[in-house]
Amino acid sequence: MHLTMNLLVKNEADIIADNIRVHAALGVDSFVVMDNGSTDGTREQVQALAKQYDITLIERPELDYQQSNWKTEMARIARKEHGADWTIANDADEFWIPKTGSLKDELTRTGSIIGCQRRNVLFEQDAFENNAPFYSQTNCVQFPVLYRKGSERQTDHMSIMLGNIHGKVMVRSLGMLRIKGGNHRAWHAWGWLNQRQCDNITVYHYPIRSKASFIANIENRAQLLEKGVRKMGDHYRRWVAMLQDDKLEQEFRRLVLTPEYKACLQDLGVIHEDCHPSQVISSILQRPMAQQATSEHYAHAAMTPYQPVS
Repeated sequence: MHLTMNLLVKNEADIIADNIRVHAALGVDSFVVMDNGSTDGTREQVQALAKQYDITLIERPELDYQQSNWKTEMARIARKEHGADWTIANDADEFWIPKTGSLKDELTRTGSIIGCQRRNVLFEQDAFENNAPFYSQTNCVQFPVLYRKGSERQTDHMSIMLGNIHGKVMVRSLGMLRIKGGNHRAWHAWGWLNQRQCDNITVYHYPIRSKASFIANIENRAQLLEKGVRKMGDHYRRWVAMLQDDKLEQEFRRLVLTPEYKACLQDLGVIHEDCHPSQVISSILQRPMAQQATSEHYAHAAMTPYQPVS
């Protein structure tokens, strides 16, 4: 079974290499990466990684952000160019970590859609201010706060990181019709028949890693909204409004954990310590580069140039 991961990225130089290396070690055979006009060296990092991993790089610099269309396109390229039996449409700040075994252990030849839970990981204040590695953080949201829908844009005094977030899906290439925006859902020819939930894989989400990367992301979202993009999560709209109102500094205090804030959330059961993703990611990234890939194939793979169909 061939597993391909598709990544739509823009200015993710601080994390894209770690994402590809970790998932290759966990069972991903190849990658389709679409770069949406990065200016921070993300594209160059992907090109360098293609000397070791099987990567197709697509340059899509348009200020448009057709997320569902582009992720569906990448899934089709994964099947055509890489022979993918299954695909994962991923974001650079998300890490798919199995409790045991490989990501490929969950794949079957007769399945359609596999759903996996997703959890936010919170930074502790000291670690955040001292630029600690994202994977060193172990505070995961266990029982999210069920904020009323739409409250992200109406209420300043709430923590987006504590809210409930949708899971993600792995999709069987044969029968795949469309990847929905955000990769929370997919349309599949027989998804109604045999889609299932996987308890062995959790998607750990690290959206807040540094002030610089966070602000750059929100500035990009502001440009998209100005361009006329309408399909965007309320949490991004909230942060764009705060950027424009010069309120992001106050928002940072709600997104990271002070000792008192952490103790309170632990007492309430909202967060708990989960060391598993930190142990898995760090153990992979600490290996010599030559040992991070799961197959000798990667050591000889050259980046596959993508030729658009006319």
